[in-house]
Amino acid sequence: MQPRTPRERRLRDGVTPGSTIILPPSSRLKIPKSMRSRNAGWVWVALLLLIPVLALCYQIGVIADAMGAKDLRVDRPTPEVFNGFTTLIIGVDDRKDGNATSVRSDTLMLLRVQPRTGGVSLLSIPRDTRVMIRGRGQSKINAAYAYGYLHPQELYADNVSQQEAGMALAAETVEEFVGMRNFYYRVDYVIQLNFAGFARLIDALGGITLDVPKQIIDESYPTADYGVMRVEFQPGPQHLDGTQALIYARTRHADSDFGRIQRQQQVTQAVIAAVRQINISQWWRIINDAPQIVGGSIRTTMPMKNPLMIAAWLWTFAQVDPQHIATQQITPQTMTRYTVDGTDLLWDAGDVQRITSTWLQSAGASTDPASLPISADMVTQLRQAVDETWRDATNYVRTLLGMSASEGVASVQVFNASRVQGVARRFSDQLRSLGLVTETPGDILGDIATTTIIYDVNNHPKQAASIALLIPGTVVHGKLPANILSNADIVIIIGTDNAK
Repeated sequence: MQPRTPRERRLRDGVTPGSTIILPPSSRLKIPKSMRSRNAGWVWVALLLLIPVLALCYQIGVIADAMGAKDLRVDRPTPEVFNGFTTLIIGVDDRKDGNATSVRSDTLMLLRVQPRTGGVSLLSIPRDTRVMIRGRGQSKINAAYAYGYLHPQELYADNVSQQEAGMALAAETVEEFVGMRNFYYRVDYVIQLNFAGFARLIDALGGITLDVPKQIIDESYPTADYGVMRVEFQPGPQHLDGTQALIYARTRHADSDFGRIQRQQQVTQAVIAAVRQINISQWWRIINDAPQIVGGSIRTTMPMKNPLMIAAWLWTFAQVDPQHIATQQITPQTMTRYTVDGTDLLWDAGDVQRITSTWLQSAGASTDPASLPISADMVTQLRQAVDETWRDATNYVRTLLGMSASEGVASVQVFNASRVQGVARRFSDQLRSLGLVTETPGDILGDIATTTIIYDVNNHPKQAASIALLIPGTVVHGKLPANILSNADIVIIIGTDNAK
């Protein structure tokens, strides 16, 4: 029997027809207090972890800006850091007092790093070595930095830094002298530090510990005001602060410049050992104070904002044994043939090549061209493998469906296989000026290519044909050879036919 009046219907249903039903609080979905507190806890944990990471990234950026320098070389290399890299360390007497000697380089040392294995080796070059310096002619090798410093516009371009010009010319000169290109390697980066910056760095590390092999007495150690003073080091293990370590690395009147080279390498090994012993709290302090530590005293062309570069150094320091860092010197004891002309030293080119080969091999770098693959770092290799797999799969599906792939805008990368400096960058700049998307150019190690090949890797035949009109070469459709790694859609290998 149906209710006969609205009141009867209201009494039966509890509400008047058409009204809004409001559920009691007990009927709402409840989240247990334990779950709410647990979720809130994870949020706070995430924030606590994120804040220091962001602060660290910001501070690394500040440090990189404070010590960053441009590489002014026209054919500057583009190394894959995890495959190894070479850094030229330049110690500069930079007193900023207007004296011409304030721009001379007192130390020239090559550092080879192999991050995958933790291999590290040092090669020191005597400052009195006579070499050919571009723009200046025959001169001592330590004059290369000074000449670049004093002639930046003449050697490179307008509005460039004097320090950067000095670093670039020193890198050019040292690379040519040791013959690195003969082994298909380059001076990849440069670090320049003056004496004040060196001392501050040692102090920031808490000093260094080393074993002085013999008594050292220097009656004529040069002072900052161009005077002299007496310094003395007793034999045996010693802990040195920044000022003491600088004096130890610079003194030479007790023996010779070759003795000083050995002490500089010993100090470098001690610095690496000190870095490995730093704990987390000390790292935070050093990173926080780093802008004041470097303070214009340390400049480098290393891309310190690049996470791969930071990872490469961390991976190297985690593996390297400072007691077994290989050291090589160019000295009368290591060279069989040399000539002394006044205060200049002229070394036999064949002997220099022998020392260079030993230095590279002692770090774990191969000097056999047949075993030098064109490879990228691990992240790039993984990304390329994923890209190739995805491209092959999508092209297969398109073929099944009868679809033709759209060309789109192709990315282009140019490699130099001609051994003529600056070719890859010149063609890359030319293509970029025409509106093409170009990746960083590079060099190909191994045999010299006589003909140019344009690889259409990702189905861009029209654009590959257009490029062939600008850069004459053979167009090949399909995958790259196994020894060449690139993510570009079109890869151009420049041979000697286009290297004029």
